[in-house]
Amino acid sequence: MNFNEINQNYTTYTDADHETWGILFKRHVLSHKKLSKEYVIGFQKLNLQPDRIANVEVINEQLKELSGWTLLPVIESISPRDFFLLISCKKYPVISTIRKRDEIDFSKHPDIFHDVCGQVPLLINEKFTKLLASFSIIALKYINNKKAIDLLSRLWEYTSKMGLILENKALKPYHGAIITSDQEIDFSRYKTIPKYKLALKNIFLQKKSTFKLQNECFVIESFDDLSNCLHSLEEVLLQELSLPNGELVLRNYSLNNNIGKRFNNVIGFLNDVQFKFPKAISFAAGQPDENYFEIESHLSKFDLFVNHVVLKTGINRTKVINTIGQYNKTKGIINDVLVEYLKIDEDIYLKESDLIVTVGAQEAFSIVLSTICNRTTDVILVEDPSYIGVSSFAKVFDFTISGVKTDMNGLDLEALKNKIIKTNESGKKVKLVYVIPDYQNPSGFCMPIGNRLSLLELAEEYNFLIIEDSVYNSFTDAQKRNPTLKSLDKNRRVIFVGSFSKSLFPGLRLGFIGADQIVENDIGESVPLVDQMAKVKALLTNNTPTINQAILGGILIHQNYSLQEWSKPRYESYKAKKNKMLDSLNTHIKLFSDTWSREIHWNQPDGGFFIKMTVPFEITPESIYECARKYNVIFCPMRYFYLENGGEFELRLTFSNLSLNTIDEGIKQLASYFKSVIDKNEEN
Repeated sequence: MNFNEINQNYTTYTDADHETWGILFKRHVLSHKKLSKEYVIGFQKLNLQPDRIANVEVINEQLKELSGWTLLPVIESISPRDFFLLISCKKYPVISTIRKRDEIDFSKHPDIFHDVCGQVPLLINEKFTKLLASFSIIALKYINNKKAIDLLSRLWEYTSKMGLILENKALKPYHGAIITSDQEIDFSRYKTIPKYKLALKNIFLQKKSTFKLQNECFVIESFDDLSNCLHSLEEVLLQELSLPNGELVLRNYSLNNNIGKRFNNVIGFLNDVQFKFPKAISFAAGQPDENYFEIESHLSKFDLFVNHVVLKTGINRTKVINTIGQYNKTKGIINDVLVEYLKIDEDIYLKESDLIVTVGAQEAFSIVLSTICNRTTDVILVEDPSYIGVSSFAKVFDFTISGVKTDMNGLDLEALKNKIIKTNESGKKVKLVYVIPDYQNPSGFCMPIGNRLSLLELAEEYNFLIIEDSVYNSFTDAQKRNPTLKSLDKNRRVIFVGSFSKSLFPGLRLGFIGADQIVENDIGESVPLVDQMAKVKALLTNNTPTINQAILGGILIHQNYSLQEWSKPRYESYKAKKNKMLDSLNTHIKLFSDTWSREIHWNQPDGGFFIKMTVPFEITPESIYECARKYNVIFCPMRYFYLENGGEFELRLTFSNLSLNTIDEGIKQLASYFKSVIDKNEEN
């Protein structure tokens, strides 16, 4: 313990010191009628001399016999840690000095009279000493927390030092500093001083000054109140400690510089608009139709996957189920099922070891970029405009990314070639090209087969890999899919990223990476690229939720590893909705192409979820709010999908999760908004 333990050295007290004690003692005894009976009982058992300073050795002989406690003389007040350590050992520190004569009415600091006469008598009370011991144990748990000790000190101040007990309808001090101060006792009895029933939260709100009379008191009816208080002390203390301490703003704490004013927060922006106008018709979010989710039916397919594993491995059912619930393979547990699915539905032939099951496509993109690209030397090229998943991740984490313009055939291959040559000549290297070849988000454009083959040739010629985002390749009106880039890929240049968020339901949160490339690592070894990706995946999420995987595995097994026939009704529904939107656009906008709508144009995709529109006025965030507020329609501005400039006069419409009637009503209202803006601009 870090304090100077001393002997009382009784012979050093002067006659003046003993005289001071006598004056204080006489006053104190005269005030006993104002003090609690438990205190008075203890005081009388001590048999203190009225005209001689208390002798600690004599008191210790009495206390040991009466309660097992002893006093420990100290030079000055000790630290909270030392105090509570002593208390936990049934030792009570007392100051060995006595106040000077000019401090006889009020001493700023504790002295032997204050400590012995104020606090020692209750060391004979069994209930109270048990409370002291319990309190010290709690205090020592939090001794290194400054705020906790401050709060516990307030509790100590208002109970053990300045508390009142109700006896025979009278309020009386029972322990501590108040006992030895007539002024404090009398002041506490004033009717103007608030008296509160003991409550921890109220005590923690108080701030006690050692040098001022107390302005409020806390009252107990018995020591049982203190005991009950200690039962809940830690719970309430932890609640207080978890409360914010002042202004909840981190100062001088900068974030990633890429998350700032230029951060592409289109999702947050649109969510904010939809939150403010919940009844508005939204053409903004590319959500699948909830009417086709069949979630309850899908959940039951968990058992099918379990049976599949039992049959394949011979492991008993309980063990299989428990294994699914445990941490599991980083690459996934349904890879064998996905291999069959890709063969049938995508004409893609991969091995189980070529696949990683991911938490949706978004995690797949982050894994691919993090595994392949170096920030200082490598460049990622993306369609411009394009889905923000890859571009936003690249920007936030400082990967170099650049856009390549698109047209009605998707990625402009001539512009791509020029960008690759220019980049490679600059000393950097194009490592990845990200494309959505089928019904691209946000434009809805589709890459012709000839262009796909040419893109693969460029990848071989300039030694880059392609990330193929295949989320929308199933959603074709003709129900005859274009071949994926991966199915055409003979030189292993394509990393295939799939997702079941649109084909099944987003809550499943499952996607996958298909990568069969072999790469040379930094020590010259030839290793599977997918194994390097698995290292990154393990750091991000360890493994993709296996229960979700088991449900997906069961669904695919139930459908004989193909979703084509099963999905036809939903694909037909999306086709009908798209056609309804095109009909409504023709009815409410194109019909007036000789007047106000002459400069409004849109594409007519043959699949997917999106239609791209061009208008003769700039689309701003204020435009979105105005349309939602006045016309009850929300749409998505295209400018968010461009890397730099572009899309200022374009918007994206989606129809996937709306009814036919809602689509028509929404387009009608949207047309009214367009006309109002165009008419206003022409007037000006």
